[in-house]
Amino acid sequence: MKSSNCSRGFTLIEVLVALVILSVALTALIKTASQNTINTSTLRNKYLGSVVASNKLAELYIAGAWPGTGNSNGTAELADQNWQWNMKVDNTADASLRRVTIKISPEFDKDKVVYTATSFLVQP
Repeated sequence: MKSSNCSRGFTLIEVLVALVILSVALTALIKTASQNTINTSTLRNKYLGSVVASNKLAELYIAGAWPGTGNSNGTAELADQNWQWNMKVDNTADASLRRVTIKISPEFDKDKVVYTATSFLVQP
């Protein structure tokens, strides 16, 4: 009879190396998932900010009034969230045009501008 000294299974070193590789892979996967969540939230805020700015510009177009120059601000609600808007109306080189710049921020973080829109209005 032959006796075999070959043992079956993994050594402790092999198991530890496999665990290190697995932990590095899982860490990278968790970091990627976390970054995707942050990116999705940022893109959602930018999109909703663009809708708020477009709505505010549409209100100006529909009003048909010639806006005075200067700054104004207010809030708007969209998607169960309040948004802060700041509007600046400036003269241009053409006396029949006014430049309108609207900056949108979430109400909970008014210093963080998520979207800026610029448009021109023609004097009626």
